[in-house]
Amino acid sequence: MPIPALPPGPDQVFLDHVGLFVPDLEAAPRHLESLGFRLTPFVAHRSNTGPAGETEPSGTGNRCAMFEEGYLEILGATADTPLARQLQAGLARYPGLHLIAFQVSDAAARHADLPGRDLTPQPLVELARPVFMGGGQSMARFSVVRMPPADFPEGRIQLVTHHTPELVWQPQFLDQPNGISALTGVLLCVNDPAEVAGRFARYLDRPARNRGEYWELALDRGQLLMVPPATFARLRPAGVTPPEPPYIAEAAFRCQHLPATEDYLRQRQWLVERPTEDRLYLPPDEALGMAMLIHEGEQAPWRF
Repeated sequence: MPIPALPPGPDQVFLDHVGLFVPDLEAAPRHLESLGFRLTPFVAHRSNTGPAGETEPSGTGNRCAMFEEGYLEILGATADTPLARQLQAGLARYPGLHLIAFQVSDAAARHADLPGRDLTPQPLVELARPVFMGGGQSMARFSVVRMPPADFPEGRIQLVTHHTPELVWQPQFLDQPNGISALTGVLLCVNDPAEVAGRFARYLDRPARNRGEYWELALDRGQLLMVPPATFARLRPAGVTPPEPPYIAEAAFRCQHLPATEDYLRQRQWLVERPTEDRLYLPPDEALGMAMLIHEGEQAPWRF
């Protein structure tokens, strides 16, 4: 049975998950399941509102495809709240990925440190969602640092600390029918990669590296790239046109065996492509607006 990866150390930053915003929390999960993702049950999010631990609905709910490393979150609105309105505004721009979360060991300490890096985060949020385990219900808890959308227009960008990882990465959800076992990267299409990379570098306390045609953030697990529209256009097959930047353009996933994953998708009539011999590409129209790059092994997802 698959085993989840260890959490980050005190000075590490991991790519934790990406969020796919969807307008319909009934139809969208069925679509993802047909792509071979085993999803967790639906839960409505709640956030703490006082020192006694009382909670109120956040206005969103999710289902997740869990991997040994990271996960894919499917998010939809459940009520009229500021967070739900932000989700709806993202969907109005384009369907697809609108959230990137980075896992750290102490979100509260990171939150306190950000003003010294010339960043003003939103108030620290304590989130909770019910999970079912061993025949009963428990509450998974997270601390989250979000940045104001005006400061990070690329999407909902957040740091997260998992206080109950054993409730999130339950072994029975890690074995994905399509063979995907890890979230390995996110590619952003932006007009000014140097500026965006520098801002993310301050947020994550990680160096940004100029790679010529793109910029890269040095994460301890996962790859984060910023590319200009012209470079992005050369990466993708004809007909895949991004919305107006900024745009969370693609997510990369590692699979256990590339031919098996390709066979799984082709047998179900999905229009999977092979941009290179050792990569699969699923265009955004096939996955609710989420472009997927799938690879095998430990090599970096993207090549230029």
